[in-house]
Amino acid sequence: MRTFLALMAVLALSVYGVSAAESSSSSSSSSGTSAGIGSGGGSSRGTTPGGLARSAGVPEGSGSQESLDMIGEDGAAMVGNYFLHRFFDLMDIIDFSLGAGPGFLVNVRATKLAQFGGGYSKSWRVGMRGRSVGFWKEKRTEAGISLLYYQKMERERITGWVESIRAEEMDLDTAEVYGGDKDRSFTGVGFTVHAGILVDVNVRPMQAADFVLGLFTIDVLEDDTGKLIRNKDL
Repeated sequence: MRTFLALMAVLALSVYGVSAAESSSSSSSSSGTSAGIGSGGGSSRGTTPGGLARSAGVPEGSGSQESLDMIGEDGAAMVGNYFLHRFFDLMDIIDFSLGAGPGFLVNVRATKLAQFGGGYSKSWRVGMRGRSVGFWKEKRTEAGISLLYYQKMERERITGWVESIRAEEMDLDTAEVYGGDKDRSFTGVGFTVHAGILVDVNVRPMQAADFVLGLFTIDVLEDDTGKLIRNKDL
């Protein structure tokens, strides 16, 4: 009897030991699995949008968005320059000034091929020579018809962007289209009348053509510089 009870006790202890070992193993496995899942969650947090960029120290949105911003700024500048150039081209079409001073002079012209007049003028003027606006003093002596036309003139800028020049020439000798700092354009149409009070008007057909073509971004006179002084006087 005692032997039987002793055997039963040993068997019970053995069974209990196996169960405890299995339970411990199961707990360890479960804990490892949980840790793995936890680590997976950490990985998930590391790969959320912008996470890797932040880890690398790169600001979010610094790539394509910044490029789009730069394109937008450049585009706005191009549009602004386009309208500025068209405005200057439009101003270049007309020379207009009013003045006063001693003298009597008349000149009427439909290009330099069809012009006549003469006289003496000394005046203080305010007005515009195309995009160049200002206040200046001008003295001139001229006489002739068509290309047999003599003129001696002196322009002195007081303020503004009107160019100061001196010239003494016969139009027969200066009939080239690109006139540099010529006083009047070769193809210009207009008149100058001075009898105490001076009125001077000159319309430039070549500048009108430059304005129209400029609407299609064709700059035939190469004057889309944004400057308030024309680089060619046609």
